[in-house]
Amino acid sequence: MSGNWKSVVLSLALLAAPAWAQLPAVLEAREPALVARGSGAMRWLGLKLYDATLYTEAGAPFSWERPFALKLSYARDVDGAAIARVSRDEMDRFGQSEAERARWYARMSRLFPDVRRGDTIVGLMDGAGAAFWHNGRYLGRIDEAAFARRFFSIWLDEATREARLREALLGRGAP
Repeated sequence: MSGNWKSVVLSLALLAAPAWAQLPAVLEAREPALVARGSGAMRWLGLKLYDATLYTEAGAPFSWERPFALKLSYARDVDGAAIARVSRDEMDRFGQSEAERARWYARMSRLFPDVRRGDTIVGLMDGAGAAFWHNGRYLGRIDEAAFARRFFSIWLDEATREARLREALLGRGAP
């Protein structure tokens, strides 16, 4: 009974909370909850672009088959068009058809906002696709599992360009 009670209270709290406050609850409300696993900084030519933190299910190792979230906390201003373009180009390394490339780029171009120093974007992979938030405000979803896998491969695939950051995200070392 206590498990059902907890779910009811949590559901009511999520419904009553303003949209900007829901993101932490979304991460913590999952059963099992998503907790910070590892973090590191992304640098380009010595300049820090953002800090990244990976959230995985409590007590479970990272797995592509389990829900996880990646939070990027930006250290500089970046326009949304650049975020979409760089994401598309990095996703090319993991294979996608021309139709997927065009469709996913169009969706990312509409979805990703301009960010300012101190802003965060969180992406949640849940198996069916990926959902995104900017500073706690829900941006939308791309309901394609293949998109979600390619997108998060940028940071988490063994073939990522940023192997040290990947290791830090997985809790295995610092970049």
